[in-house]
Amino acid sequence: MNESELFKPILDTDEQILKLYKPNKFRTYFSTILICLFISILFSVLIIGSFLDNETPLATSIGFIVFVVVFDILAILMIALWYNKTIYAVTNKRILIRTGYIGVDYKALDYDTIGALTVNVNWLDKLLRKNTGTLSFGSMSSPMINTANYKFSFLYINNPYDAYREVKAVMDENKAKKDKK
Repeated sequence: MNESELFKPILDTDEQILKLYKPNKFRTYFSTILICLFISILFSVLIIGSFLDNETPLATSIGFIVFVVVFDILAILMIALWYNKTIYAVTNKRILIRTGYIGVDYKALDYDTIGALTVNVNWLDKLLRKNTGTLSFGSMSSPMINTANYKFSFLYINNPYDAYREVKAVMDENKAKKDKK
């Protein structure tokens, strides 16, 4: 199936997709695995330390380790489900986000409501040298209060500064058309 077809259920009749973005697969999985690894090491140190101090029986320690492994597997499974359903679109009218875990969710933000556009390339993006980052959109309905959780973001996309320029150009073009009317 053509990726553009994934947005067919919510496109207006005169709406055209100009550009599609997909999260970088390596960056997406790497960040999840890194978080799981950190949590696993933290819990393992606590469990082993407690066992060595004779505070926790062996069966309980093994149970905690099994819990951590199951948690890690579920986290990776969830990110795989999310990654397979996530794609971002820039249309001639708005930005669209398609995502989900089990079902499919769509978010849309019209250009005339976008008040802020930011690019975030964090330390992990720089460390991995994959030229990835996050493009976030702010509006009155979804203000950019903190940098950790935007409602409208293109997460882990390739070439985020190029994407910023492309989206900004479409926004400026739409504003110019609106001003002429």
